Amino acid sequence: LKNKKIAVIGYGNQGRAQALNLKDSGLNVLVALRKNSKTIETVKKDKLNVSDISDAVEWADIISILVPDKIAPEVYNKYIHSYLRDGKTILFSHGYNIYYKKITIPDFIDVIMVAPSAGGAIVREKYKEGYGVPTLLAVEQNSSGYGIEIAKSYSKAIGGTRVCAFVSTFKEETETDIFGEQAILTGGLPYLINNAYNTLIDNGYNSTVAWFVCYYEVKTIVDLFYNKGFEEFYSLISDTARYGGISRGEKLIDNNFGLKLSSMLEDIKSGKFNKELSQYIDDGKSPKSFKNLENKTKEMLNLIKE
Repeated sequence: LKNKKIAVIGYGNQGRAQALNLKDSGLNVLVALRKNSKTIETVKKDKLNVSDISDAVEWADIISILVPDKIAPEVYNKYIHSYLRDGKTILFSHGYNIYYKKITIPDFIDVIMVAPSAGGAIVREKYKEGYGVPTLLAVEQNSSGYGIEIAKSYSKAIGGTRVCAFVSTFKEETETDIFGEQAILTGGLPYLINNAYNTLIDNGYNSTVAWFVCYYEVKTIVDLFYNKGFEEFYSLISDTARYGGISRGEKLIDNNFGLKLSSMLEDIKSGKFNKELSQYIDDGKSPKSFKNLENKTKEMLNLIKE
């Protein structure tokens, strides 16, 4: 990448982190934003060059599209597609729009992915510490024959290969990322915590005590098995915690739970979830399930504030 010109489209959490890391790695970076974007001043304060999107696409060898998935198709169709030429590479940090064919890119363009396994703030923080976060690499179109080499180099430039870079596919990244969100990160874990809290409240326990055991202590436990691994984690906790967790955890994670997880994954693989999400985002029609989810989220946020 030393002699390549890189345009970073968007300057949100990932865009800002990756652009700054690329700059600090000594590469030629230009941030591209829509005219009158409120973020232009932030880019200038960060001492990065900024340009209109279409001009940046014409200038760049590598176009890193880091705007939100929701608006990426519009940005691509309006500002990028008509300005593509042979020899350019388009890079994503999530496979959603390519895998579900919301964006279709000419076959003379390389299409690759470098997906950090953390939010932008962590990507930047770890880089500044001389470390990094793992990155998933994938190549969807390889017109030049150098797609994976470009992906590895880009990963190095944002700090990924300081830790780990592993090869996958757009399909695998998209399906597993969405599943992980739904089953654990933004679905399973918040609902598990909230229901446990409510169970204590409904049975007359003090709200402060309930908050500490159901919310506050979660980070302590996650940090423990993140840093030590599950085997050592179980050796470090009390006999009461170990026996109770293993024997009672099975009551929660039973066969029915496994079937529900399989059903969630099947919705993702079949395109059912994408269809529902598209209906909500593109058409402004909110399915009942989504309305219920929004109401549940509001209830959960109010509970946390209390």
